[in-house]
Amino acid sequence: MHLRVLVVLVCFVSSNAIQSDIDCLKSIKYTLQDPENLLSSWDFNNNTEGFICRFTGVECWHPDESKVLDIHLSDMGLRGPFPVGLKNCTSLTGLDLSSNDLTGPIPFNLSDVIGFVTSLDLSNNKFSGPIPASLENCSFLTALRLDNNHLTGQIPPELGALNRLREFSVASNSLTGQVPFFGNFTASPSSYAKNLGLCGGPLVACDKEGHEDHGDLFFSGFEVGFPVSTVLTMLLILWCLPTLSMSNMRLYRLVKKMKRRRNNKIPGTPLILFAENFSSEASKISTMEKFICRMSLEELNMATSSFNNKKVIGHGNMGIMYKAMFPSGLQLAVKRLHKFESFEKEFLLEIEILGRLRHINLVPLLGFCYEREKKFLVYKYTCNGTLHQWLHFRPQVEGRKMGWPLRFKIAIGIARGLTWLHHNNVLRVVHLKISSRCILLDDKFEPKISNFGNSNILMNTSGIPSSGCTFVVPDASPSPYKEDVYKFGILLHELVTGREPSTWINSRSDHVCSRELIMIDESLMGQGFDEEIRETLKVAEKCIRAQTDGEIYMLQVYQEMHAIRISSNKISVDLCMNIEDN
Repeated sequence: MHLRVLVVLVCFVSSNAIQSDIDCLKSIKYTLQDPENLLSSWDFNNNTEGFICRFTGVECWHPDESKVLDIHLSDMGLRGPFPVGLKNCTSLTGLDLSSNDLTGPIPFNLSDVIGFVTSLDLSNNKFSGPIPASLENCSFLTALRLDNNHLTGQIPPELGALNRLREFSVASNSLTGQVPFFGNFTASPSSYAKNLGLCGGPLVACDKEGHEDHGDLFFSGFEVGFPVSTVLTMLLILWCLPTLSMSNMRLYRLVKKMKRRRNNKIPGTPLILFAENFSSEASKISTMEKFICRMSLEELNMATSSFNNKKVIGHGNMGIMYKAMFPSGLQLAVKRLHKFESFEKEFLLEIEILGRLRHINLVPLLGFCYEREKKFLVYKYTCNGTLHQWLHFRPQVEGRKMGWPLRFKIAIGIARGLTWLHHNNVLRVVHLKISSRCILLDDKFEPKISNFGNSNILMNTSGIPSSGCTFVVPDASPSPYKEDVYKFGILLHELVTGREPSTWINSRSDHVCSRELIMIDESLMGQGFDEEIRETLKVAEKCIRAQTDGEIYMLQVYQEMHAIRISSNKISVDLCMNIEDN
């Protein structure tokens, strides 16, 4: 049976030969001038596995494997042409070379160099020449920034085929002609600003040859003032003609596109997966694919040995988690939702929230599978399990406990992740179920917030309450974010005491049974962190009291936690020392 190898390559890319990634980075260093010596950490004399993952600006799929995931070299003063040796980074999904001094043309065969990237930022450089039409083949692009360069010619109309694109800018170049039509995305006028020769789309209409009509300013102004009347009048004229010439046909299609774009700009219609009924299962799957990649059930069966019980790594309310090994050697985690319940809303919520919000402290959702009424979610594998296991079970088995520096690092990471959920400008989310059980730990013990099936989306990208949410915030009600703040306070107490919250919480009305019952984990005392622990307890109590006494936002909580860390200056960067023997 046929495996969808292409999707695996894109969504879970893994280099067939690690040496190729090393060669890729060598080509960048040797191609580009580095006058500020900011790439001095790129030392290729090291033979340690995964050594390139410690290079400045390089992020790997796994820190112990030399498989490059993203390259971020923004604002480093680099000079030279586009490094075509990037084609050897076959696992690359993100490239940021913005705000440097790169010159020359963008390679015409760019899709052969970085064909699987999802984000490309070449803005604020000195690239010249045309935009390569081969970008059409970079079909997984969601963000493309080429602004503030010296690019000339037309924007290739083929770019309209990039149906995953959600961010696009070519502002401040010397481009001419009609802008492309993106079927699932409408770029704002600012995306094309300071290109005097561009027209169409959100800009002034083009004439029949595709150039801006400078001689009819009256009708341009009239269209701006009365768009509906203009569209109806033009349609009426075209409808009444006995035959349509080719130029009129083009005009007719342009009018229809303009009308669709205006309709798409009506506020209050955000793309919320669970807000609308889908006309078919195919349309539902198509919408989900705009957020993350789709995988086949056959691929998941092979990666989990047909969901063998020996592959089980966790159980939850929504389903069972399996460890998956793909043919490329990449390890992922597959959640198989319980078949005796639909979990439709929970499934779609996870896809929308984690598909649109990417953050170091949110669990990375990489794919989904929806076949034969079965639902699966595919995540990046986190090798150290949950925080709950480390606080309450692993110490009993392995005879060691987390030291305070590591506990505090995890607390700050969780606070940072919640702050992003509450205050970002993409999608405002309240988690509602924060606990040590939903905090996953990667190989460096960086916390990852998971389990978004019960979350609430409070605000979409345009700042309008989501039509898919049942939560409305009247003036007299507590802030919807207070639940997360409260539960973060409980989690801080759990980190300090090392005890299950159920042992010292009576109820939501009484909160904490007694101050005396909040006993600091004895393994943490006398290690030089007593003052820091006491300050953390103050923050925890403030979070808990905010449920009834007053408003406090996660941004404030994170700032207070960050201030404690700065004032202490005692946290070790060596995580191995943060897990101490009893």
